[in-house]
Amino acid sequence: MTINKDIENIIYSIFDAFKVGNTKAIEDHLHPQATVWDIFTPELINGQDELEAFHQRDQEQKESRGELSINVAKPIIKVNGAVAIALYYLDFSYQEPNPISGKVRITDVFILEDKEWKITHHHEGIVPEKNA
Repeated sequence: MTINKDIENIIYSIFDAFKVGNTKAIEDHLHPQATVWDIFTPELINGQDELEAFHQRDQEQKESRGELSINVAKPIIKVNGAVAIALYYLDFSYQEPNPISGKVRITDVFILEDKEWKITHHHEGIVPEKNA
């Protein structure tokens, strides 16, 4: 497999794991000192302890809503030595109760450590609606 395909597979597997509540599978792809800017959380999530607490809260918000659908667009991946950046869009939609939907733009920064690609930073932001 190529580096780009490996990173793409990691991204897809993370969102598949989120949908079924498998936070361990998500955390397996994160560097222990990873940081996250999440669309549902105002503060920066920093490091393994905060990430574990965040994933539990994130699953609770997911479970307070109806069925979730996620569509991840093919990432644009740029590799420079032991660092890679993945840029992609994600469309999500929760059904009743507590429905919400949106389009998110995401940047993931990966580092190669011990022959494994790990996310060291994950940044989400809602795509602004175009002015009519």
